[in-house]
Amino acid sequence: MTDSPTLLDVRNWAIQANQPADAVRSLERVPARLGMLDADLASLPSGIAEFERLVAGRGYALVGNAKDIKSNGRRMDSRIRALLRRYWASQEGFEAVPQHIRGRWSELMDLIKVHEGLPDSGSRWTIGRHRSLCGLRSRARVVPEDLTQNEVDRIGREMSADKRKSLRKAIRFLNSLRGLTNVLPDLRPFLPSVPLSPPAGSSRARPMDWSSLPEPFRTSFEAAADACLAGEDDLAERMLARIEAGEDPETVMAEADALASSMLGFVGKPTGAREQYRQAITWLLRAWEKDGGQRELLADIRELFDRATIESAIRDQIARSKAALDLRDPLASVTLKTRLTSLTTLAKRGLGDPRSVAIIRLLRTQHYDTPRKKLLKTAEGDGILMEVDRTFSHLRQKPELAKIWSNAPRRIADAARREIEAARLEQDKAREVTALRCFAGGVAYALQMSRPMRTACLRHARIGSDGKAHANLVRTSPGERLLTFRFAPWEIKNSRWVTVDVVGDDAEILLEWIDTRRPRLIELQGLDPKGIYLFPGRSLPRADAGDPVTLPRGCYAPSVFLDLWRDASAVLGVHETPHRMRHVVALLILALHPGDYALVSAVLGNEEATARAHYGRDDGQAAARESRAALLAEHPDLFTQLSRRHAHGR
Repeated sequence: MTDSPTLLDVRNWAIQANQPADAVRSLERVPARLGMLDADLASLPSGIAEFERLVAGRGYALVGNAKDIKSNGRRMDSRIRALLRRYWASQEGFEAVPQHIRGRWSELMDLIKVHEGLPDSGSRWTIGRHRSLCGLRSRARVVPEDLTQNEVDRIGREMSADKRKSLRKAIRFLNSLRGLTNVLPDLRPFLPSVPLSPPAGSSRARPMDWSSLPEPFRTSFEAAADACLAGEDDLAERMLARIEAGEDPETVMAEADALASSMLGFVGKPTGAREQYRQAITWLLRAWEKDGGQRELLADIRELFDRATIESAIRDQIARSKAALDLRDPLASVTLKTRLTSLTTLAKRGLGDPRSVAIIRLLRTQHYDTPRKKLLKTAEGDGILMEVDRTFSHLRQKPELAKIWSNAPRRIADAARREIEAARLEQDKAREVTALRCFAGGVAYALQMSRPMRTACLRHARIGSDGKAHANLVRTSPGERLLTFRFAPWEIKNSRWVTVDVVGDDAEILLEWIDTRRPRLIELQGLDPKGIYLFPGRSLPRADAGDPVTLPRGCYAPSVFLDLWRDASAVLGVHETPHRMRHVVALLILALHPGDYALVSAVLGNEEATARAHYGRDDGQAAARESRAALLAEHPDLFTQLSRRHAHGR
């Protein structure tokens, strides 16, 4: 047990203090919600901030069969929060936020509430705008006028990513009030003396202004990146120039053959690849500066490719990831692998430096590949599961999840319809927009469960053409419960045409969205009715030099689309990102067709060996279990007979 109180300590206190039984039961369900054992309650911290980051909103579907999983789960979280507050209030030395501070925040919120009204009513704010300050009221240790940047950053560090987004909105709203003091002078006594900045997004490393780096250094990077992105024609031209300059032809040809055989294949997204290379160099540069280097003296990226700098960057990445609650375990994440892969490519193809290539590969083996293999072998014993293992564990713990995911589009669409009707009865346009976005989430689930794709394919799915970009939707004959989407090689990671058939109820949900719900959302949000995207928004897709066409504006931004997906997932009581739905679909296929990795690879669009490596589980254990069940069914006294014979043989 740790020195700090854990949730087990809270449970023991709650029982002794005769706390409400439903609150205690909610607390006892926390390990199951996280896919852990009951005994792991002793390993979970009892702080309210840690609860918000690690537990709140997670695993509702793993612990109950309630019809409204979302509401039931939120009720559990509310009970646990109240229980934690009572626990900490009972501890000596605990300092709760004084009532006069909360009261001061309430005064400001009441002042804003006076100027709220229905849309188009002429009021300054719509109803409920004051509630954006609730997070600050419950967490700030100072009154509004004394709020400082340090206090904002402290609050942000104690919040989950979702709550931190709400905090950023609250800070922007608070800053906007400064421009209204002439119109609403009563606001002036409540406002901080200086504008405040939103809290940092997470514990990720600080961004770096690339334009502030020395020009020779940036030039050397661009040259190396150009060499990495060069095609076969560029390679041939470069080698011919060297031969014409007098180099030995046999030596140059041998080098060209070796380089061509080691090329990683056609780079379909050169802009994205160049950005990956830039991030890897920035990663090294941070470590180099941390060890005393001065960026203004840099003249070439080769100066960063030494063992000390690379190893320092690796160790810093691992230490920072392990210390931060909002970052993934460094061995479970692919960030470290991606950085080292980019550096390897730069060293091999950009710099032609075999020594650096060898150093990077050996350091990767030492700090990532070997520890990760050990982790995978002992994952269950250590309680740390990779993505697929975690999903598999959840399905084994709660087989009903298979039904929830399989019927996800219908569940989400039904919940959205109820909300849409309620919003229309109340003439609440904001609530209707929220409900329509939830319906859009059901549409996204229908596509992703039909055939998992990259998130970008979902965001950029097009039901029409602007004359340049083709339409992904291939319409079928009227009355047919089938919609077909086709995605071109430049849209797909594996660079091939991919067809997605949406059938049955899923097709009906898509048709309802296209014919009815989508036009209504466009109307309410004032979007372009001629937009071609399945999910209409205001963002411009990120262009890449490898794309044959430039997509027009009018799609969802990546973060907004993930919010839409997360809100839809809340209806299910279990959240997996769009990318991780590949794992869900693969495991559901294997549940119906055990061992059919060829089918999994066909659906996911990868190699059969890759599907087996990612989704293969202990088939021997399953075979042994099924064999024993069959033997007992046919020969129920077999094991008794074998035991007797063994005893007589002695």
